[in-house]
Amino acid sequence: MNKKFFAILIVAVAAMFAGYNIYQSQRTVAMSDLALANVEALASGEGDGGNSVTCYSSSQSKSGATYYDCGNCSKQFNSKGVGSSSTCKT
Repeated sequence: MNKKFFAILIVAVAAMFAGYNIYQSQRTVAMSDLALANVEALASGEGDGGNSVTCYSSSQSKSGATYYDCGNCSKQFNSKGVGSSSTCKT
């Protein structure tokens, strides 16, 4: 009886450990998406001294993303630029 109890306890602890590792790896992917959004923003011209940036004519909701709206060349948060693009001055 004692051996069965300890065997079940060890399996339960191992399952909890594995579940926690899966949770942490999924959480890391979300951070990677945010980092990727920042890299995309820099690559689109945001990091060139603030002079000209790529802007988009429309947007799509996306948590953590940013884009520039061509209408007034303003930075929009939690949206992804879609549609036709051009360059505007900030």
